[in-house]
Amino acid sequence: MSLLAKLLLGGGFVLLIAVFGYGWHIRTVYAGYTASTDSGDALYPPETLADYGQQIQDELNRKDVKLAIISRAGQTRDKLPEGVMFTHSAFFRRNTDGGYDVYNLYHGEENRLRSTLVTDTSADFLRLLQERDAGILIPDAATQDLLYDFLESPKYSAVHQPDYSLISNPLDLRWQNCNELMLYAIAAAIWDTTDRAILRDKLAETITPTELKVSPLRRHFGPMIDERLLLDDQGEKVLTTTFGTLTELFEATGRLDESYVLAFEERR
Repeated sequence: MSLLAKLLLGGGFVLLIAVFGYGWHIRTVYAGYTASTDSGDALYPPETLADYGQQIQDELNRKDVKLAIISRAGQTRDKLPEGVMFTHSAFFRRNTDGGYDVYNLYHGEENRLRSTLVTDTSADFLRLLQERDAGILIPDAATQDLLYDFLESPKYSAVHQPDYSLISNPLDLRWQNCNELMLYAIAAAIWDTTDRAILRDKLAETITPTELKVSPLRRHFGPMIDERLLLDDQGEKVLTTTFGTLTELFEATGRLDESYVLAFEERR
């Protein structure tokens, strides 16, 4: 075999290793960062998750909160992109028993490019928790009332886009993830319309989506590694919705009561 052939063969082998290595990187570091799913292995036992969920509910009841937005991390923070602290968000809506029903979006498992709206419990919501804390976003009382009614109206499903993308651009209407659903639901309640095109335009004037630092290599290979990493809705910058984006919307519209991180106590 000639030297040139050996060099080409060696270079091809190195490239193959690099591609597979990059695929592993995408899966382990970025693929779960929005985590709009309830499927997977839980890190904590059920009784711990139930206790953590109860701590959230106790916190909300202590403050007489009718409705709040809660976020949890489905990846350890050292694996999350810069600017991303939590990966999955949901509405916690107080029920007649004094507990809270959790309204959120999950993508399917057989078809991970389609999502559904699911109402479950605080323990279910925390099942894929990787960090012992949760983001708590409390709107003012009037906005709590708006969202409380909104979630039980046809308007809630009207702002749902079932076509799912892990990194969905909130200023493009083609796909949606869990945090973007939250953004559009909040915007729809505030501005009293479910016309997603109108909401997109208003959001573009009101908030700055979170920018993710994504290299050209990652943009090219990402969709090949994980089908949920659709990037056709992204421009020069890769934009998405985070807990910070949701907080910014409430701040910009003068509807924020408080936003903070609740650290879970080890009570068992």
